[in-house]
Amino acid sequence: MNISLSTPTLSSLDKFLQLIDELFDYEALPQKAEQTTVAVKQLLSNPQLGQAWFIEVEQHGIKHIAGHIIVSYSFSLEHGGKIGLIDQFYLKSDWRQHGIGTELLPQLETLVIQDGVKALSLEVNIGNAGARNFYEKHGFTPRRQFCMMTKNLTESHIPLTVVS
Repeated sequence: MNISLSTPTLSSLDKFLQLIDELFDYEALPQKAEQTTVAVKQLLSNPQLGQAWFIEVEQHGIKHIAGHIIVSYSFSLEHGGKIGLIDQFYLKSDWRQHGIGTELLPQLETLVIQDGVKALSLEVNIGNAGARNFYEKHGFTPRRQFCMMTKNLTESHIPLTVVS
């Protein structure tokens, strides 16, 4: 079994969006399809925002798309520069527990280091002990003193008065 990462393009957008839909269904997350499509197009067109890859598995001479990974970029004074957030790491159910993640994480780290990333972060469901153990085995450290919080923002149209 040969495992590799390949970059999706706008021509493979439908296939990529289907994987994202599967992840949202698996995690029981609410999704706004139009918003997701716009965001994926933006990510694929602007590599400074992050990177996305198909997870490809070649088995018996046949290539399969087994899932996808998305890393978003940010900047951190704490880590001394550009950091990556593993926003999505999804394997289809048939491909889980086959060592794919173990083989992929070093490849992923090499790719983002080449892009100037100083640290990788990720979010794991607190109740997903299997995923938490997997990431800890691969050098990720829980930051128990931190609580990740999110606020969804909407654009408001407040009239501004410009004085010259």
